[in-house]
Amino acid sequence: MLIMKKRNILIAALSVLMFGVTTTSCEDMLRTDSKVVMYENDNTLAGATDTVYSVMGIIKKMQVIADRTVLLGEVRGDLLEVTDHANTDLVEIANFSEISENNRYNSIVDYYAIINNCNYFLAHADTTLTINQYKVFEREYAAVLGFRAWTYLQLAQVYGKVPFVTEPITSGDQANLDNYPLMDIKQIAAELVDDLLPYSETLLPDYGELKNLLSSEFFIPVKLIIGDLYLWAEDYGKAAIYYKSYLSSFKQQVPTGTNFISWGGTDFIENDVDNSYSSHAVSSVITFIPMESEVYDGVVSELDDVFESTEDNYYFPQVTYSNAIAELSAKQIYCYHDINPNTQVSSVRYPMDDVIQESRLLAGDLRLYSNFKIRGIKLDETMGQYNDQQQDFYKYDTRSIGLYRDDQVYLRLAEAMNRAGMPETAFLVLKYGLCEENIEQYVSEKEKEYAAQNGLDTLFDFSLAYFRPAEYRYNTGLRRPTYDNSSATQNTIGIHSRGSGDAAVNGRYVLPDTTSVEFEGLDEEAKKELLIKKVEELIADEMALELGFEGYRYGDLIRIAMHRAEPGTYADNEYLASRVANRTSEYNGALYDKLYGDGSSYNRNWYLPLP
Repeated sequence: MLIMKKRNILIAALSVLMFGVTTTSCEDMLRTDSKVVMYENDNTLAGATDTVYSVMGIIKKMQVIADRTVLLGEVRGDLLEVTDHANTDLVEIANFSEISENNRYNSIVDYYAIINNCNYFLAHADTTLTINQYKVFEREYAAVLGFRAWTYLQLAQVYGKVPFVTEPITSGDQANLDNYPLMDIKQIAAELVDDLLPYSETLLPDYGELKNLLSSEFFIPVKLIIGDLYLWAEDYGKAAIYYKSYLSSFKQQVPTGTNFISWGGTDFIENDVDNSYSSHAVSSVITFIPMESEVYDGVVSELDDVFESTEDNYYFPQVTYSNAIAELSAKQIYCYHDINPNTQVSSVRYPMDDVIQESRLLAGDLRLYSNFKIRGIKLDETMGQYNDQQQDFYKYDTRSIGLYRDDQVYLRLAEAMNRAGMPETAFLVLKYGLCEENIEQYVSEKEKEYAAQNGLDTLFDFSLAYFRPAEYRYNTGLRRPTYDNSSATQNTIGIHSRGSGDAAVNGRYVLPDTTSVEFEGLDEEAKKELLIKKVEELIADEMALELGFEGYRYGDLIRIAMHRAEPGTYADNEYLASRVANRTSEYNGALYDKLYGDGSSYNRNWYLPLP
């Protein structure tokens, strides 16, 4: 029976294989027919138009898993709680309970449909085909390699060990998955990375504007997916090099910019908040899955009915922020920084010392407050079935479901640098921002020497003009710098400053002290190992504060649990289990036990069941 079910997965994926070349206009590219079965001899991908429609067909398939990627990445983590009005399918996922056969979020065939389309394209695209000295398929080939790698990473985060297929399945006779090895995410990442390395500098497609969306942002920069693959494969130094190369090269310069939410004055009251942050998650997107605006065009995102109060859900959202993220946010130490305009004397104040906020969303870091708004609404007598509490959410655009954005890359760079043995440099990403001035001032000679000895000193090269530390100024927040006539968006701050005030001068947000009692009695190697773990905890917290609710969280917990595994074991199961079990105000011991397992082996309970 299991063999038959495995076979049916790829037969179903085969049934949606689509590479038809049609004569639709550019405006209709996202309306590619999805019901045509193409067998091996039916299509040879021999012309330039083939590339466009083949790639857009793959993107069409990615739309199917877009919402699911966000929801499976968050409701299984520690930052969201399902409400009493959540659909039963979502509740099953969130509770790690038995998954019903018709659960709408449990369709592995949708992932293999994308992978099979990618495999077909990669097998049939002639990368040597040249017209007027232009390699017709090269950009699309690189893009499709990226789509396949990204989809495999999502698939393995959802289902754990999965059949690994890199050849196109074009007939039912090939669809027996017992012919393909089961691989976990570490193994998959190690297998796929070599395919992408030759394309690290390849430009990606750009078809102009399609349905008011920039098509250039439909595609994953190759360096980013390579960085992800190396990070999951635990080759940390190479992961850091590729992330950094994407952020800072002559072709690509991505400073953090200076969007933030902060107190506007020292009264620390709700109506005195400066907020240039609320749209930051959308504005800093690098790559997204384009969604349709009308149902008759295809797949329309339904995330608004999950995260927000809408008329369709009678103003009852299905998820809300968890107790865990509210407590994490509240315990952050906000640093208010003044510079007296007359004396130029700098002063620092910590609101937590003498201000008690009624709302814990205003007690520490302000980003959670910026993301969620819950307010009462007035119901008339005809609206008795509606909720009088309305929840608004500000982290996504339902036309474009984000896959990568700037701060996500910076935080993964920090994760990789830290695990590569550079915790001081990793901490710069959180507190000060990466640029040569900060590296020179805050990274020890010992860590610089270590980087040089291990071929990682290129991570210190942020010499491009745009990478400068931003500065604070009295009553105006982050001021426009004077460097090279560049604007404030072309400068770098520590990610923690997005919501916790001026992290750069925060004397209570510091690198763990290796001379403290906790480090006593440890040799230098053990001290560094403990320091790396402590910095990793700060990075994980920053990921929650900055990237929460965007679909990355559960994968981040899996990956960090794997980083923390003892030699010869699979993961530190306690790391993931304790966080998920503590997401609600009432500790869930049964859930902890399920996710802990034996503490260190591959735990099937972390994942949805394979069909």
